[in-house]
Amino acid sequence: MDISKLDNKINPSGTMAISNKARELKKEGKPVIGFGAGEPDFASPDYVVDEVKIAADDPKNHKYSPVAGLESLRKEISRTTFEYSGVDITENHVVVSNGGKQAIVTALMSILDSGDEVIIPAPYWTTYPEAVKLAGGEPVFIKPDKKDNFKISVSDLEKAKNSKTKLLVWCSPSNPTGVVYSKEESEEIYNWVFENDIWILSDELYEHLVYEGKTSPSPGQYDKELKNTIIINGVSKAYAMTGWRVGWLVANSNVIGLAKKIQSQISSNVSNISQIAAETALKNGLDVTEEMKISFNRRRLYAIEKINEINNISVGNPTGAFYLFVDVSHYCNGNYEGINSSIDFCNWLLDKYFIAFVPGEVFGAPGYMRLSYALSDDELSEGLERLNKAVEELNG
Repeated sequence: MDISKLDNKINPSGTMAISNKARELKKEGKPVIGFGAGEPDFASPDYVVDEVKIAADDPKNHKYSPVAGLESLRKEISRTTFEYSGVDITENHVVVSNGGKQAIVTALMSILDSGDEVIIPAPYWTTYPEAVKLAGGEPVFIKPDKKDNFKISVSDLEKAKNSKTKLLVWCSPSNPTGVVYSKEESEEIYNWVFENDIWILSDELYEHLVYEGKTSPSPGQYDKELKNTIIINGVSKAYAMTGWRVGWLVANSNVIGLAKKIQSQISSNVSNISQIAAETALKNGLDVTEEMKISFNRRRLYAIEKINEINNISVGNPTGAFYLFVDVSHYCNGNYEGINSSIDFCNWLLDKYFIAFVPGEVFGAPGYMRLSYALSDDELSEGLERLNKAVEELNG
């Protein structure tokens, strides 16, 4: 019997693919240094772990809980959403999900009908187009120029919009580029969205990881009734809690109502223990985040300097998240070791030098690779030295 036609439409996670390959090589004893992981290299906060140990002994946490999430966590999310993002909501505007990915898919399923088009700026996080397809929509890509720092404009949006356009995916600070839109740049985009009465899905997972200037304002600051805005957030990046799998979506009552129906049939509630972990993280503020940022910023500046010293490889000055989006197009034209793409280049680097980067193709940007600097200082230094040696070999 045939399986679903989704098998021909949906791609596996490109970032997970490179991480899995690197993991297998490590099992074989190879000295792999991974620049691919999109997660902090820090342990979750001690106070989170301590609170969870207590919660695990309480039988009430062994049972089902509300689909939308524990009320105490949703209240904490509403508090911090206002404190950090300036968006005034109640707990009834929140659905807690199994990580940001589920929040995104649930949000898109709540908005899209078959054939609806979703504008996605490239480079994009690999999940966005696949989530759109899972929800029955059609991704439409905007490809801004490198000289514009990969930032889209209203002119770009106008060219992509048509009668089927339903939603814009927005991520600033950006994964994979680390680019942060200014307040003025963001407002231009938001005004266009509201004037055209389409939805905006704002992925704000990296809002606290900005090293120069300020983070982008949330569209929810301007759309106070959340008529056109859905916000995605979670504890994975800012609190080093990727494995706890807690994200959430913030939206108006209509979206929340349908999102709860969808989640009730897919997963019911998120693990109570993980929800308590997330609540504890939010209650204890951003001190651990600020400590991580000091390390991330030091690594960011070091990596930018070292990358730009390597022949025919370059990167700009991304000021957010923990990624560099590196231009390696010079070595992807078939003139070096038979390397014809950034996929070939990244595979060559991993197979020969045991350094793992994510090729730009999975982000919709051939000729680039994503470098995560969320790894130790020693590994960062050694990995970039290997990259320099690899390029020296290519240049003969």
